[in-house]
Amino acid sequence: MLEKISPELRSYQSQKLALYEKENHKVKPGGIVFTGDSIIEFFPLKKHLGRDDRLINRGIAGTDTSWLLRHIDRQVCSLLPRQLFILIGTNDLGQGFERNVILERLSELVAKIRRASFAPTIYLISVLPVNEEVAYQDRVKVRRNAQIKALNQELMDMTGVVFIDLYPSLLDEKGNLAVSYTTDGLHLSQAGYAQIAQQLKAYLD
Repeated sequence: MLEKISPELRSYQSQKLALYEKENHKVKPGGIVFTGDSIIEFFPLKKHLGRDDRLINRGIAGTDTSWLLRHIDRQVCSLLPRQLFILIGTNDLGQGFERNVILERLSELVAKIRRASFAPTIYLISVLPVNEEVAYQDRVKVRRNAQIKALNQELMDMTGVVFIDLYPSLLDEKGNLAVSYTTDGLHLSQAGYAQIAQQLKAYLD
């Protein structure tokens, strides 16, 4: 079953964007920004990456590449970050968008950011695996690891970004997102965030 964006979720996203816009005016330029969907929004950055005021979370649950492309200026660019980490795409897959559409939107997004005067280093994080076991199907829906791996393979070749492949570090022996690293087959547990943080720390400047 394909995912649909409910009016309640749309309202939440709009409210969250408005809050970020308000907060952005109070933040010093040159920070380290993470943006994307719920996997980023729920990421306790300072707990796992260090209690540094430069770490700024601008994730919004339920968003996809289309949302980020439309709102990147208000959500992120006004912060004038020097490092920008992006994790997006799983909701595109959940809504049934084809890989070429996702790649086109991401290419547009990267080009738009790179045209900005502050010119941050852009880190594109791989789309993370899901757990395809029956117990998680109500949450995982149409997402499959085969399509995620195929998307990541193409993201790896995208120009203008540093690609960070976190996918392998979260897998169990069956090639699924490990049970210890997830809360529902899609989102990460605190152990999952601790696991990816070990790799991400190497890129923080």
